Amino acid sequence: MTEEILSLVHAPVADSPEVAIALALVRAAEPAGAVREALGPVAGRSTARARLFGTAAAKLHLEWAAVVAAVAALDGATDAVVAGYAVARAVADGLGPDHAAAGWCLETTAGTVAAAAAAARVLDLRGPALRHAIGIAATQASGLSAVKGTPLGAAQLGHAAATGVEAALLARNGVTAAEDPLSGRRGLFALMGPRGES
Repeated sequence: MTEEILSLVHAPVADSPEVAIALALVRAAEPAGAVREALGPVAGRSTARARLFGTAAAKLHLEWAAVVAAVAALDGATDAVVAGYAVARAVADGLGPDHAAAGWCLETTAGTVAAAAAAARVLDLRGPALRHAIGIAATQASGLSAVKGTPLGAAQLGHAAATGVEAALLARNGVTAAEDPLSGRRGLFALMGPRGES
């Protein structure tokens, strides 16, 4: 399943007016002042921008907000958001319904991996670098559904976006990850998905 998901990153996508609107809304949203203040002078960096946009996107209640925020932070285009959405849905399917039932937040677990995929598309990562970006993100994917709708839930979405951007940047600079980060024996699906399946 990892290979199928990797192939979605650079697959051709159709234009989507809805995605263009979502991306414009996130770019125009006022990031949370407290988050911007806490980040201080690093607020202009890509990962910090992703965190700010993710926190703002949470307030807009966008589907897969971390994906939109990651693309906005890297000044990417709608094609990266659409590809990220496809990855998010595939990762969510791989995690299965028990993942959310166990208390995990799909928007941040699958969303972290999808944000990395979208960032990888913006950065044109391919081959091993793409695989490592997904692996780095999968290693850090987390989030609890208990905080959805709270200020911490918004921060959690911002963290997912920032982690996705950071994963793509780390992979671009040579950091490596597991060879089969999603469906491997100790990959994300085996550890956070349905029991006994990988």
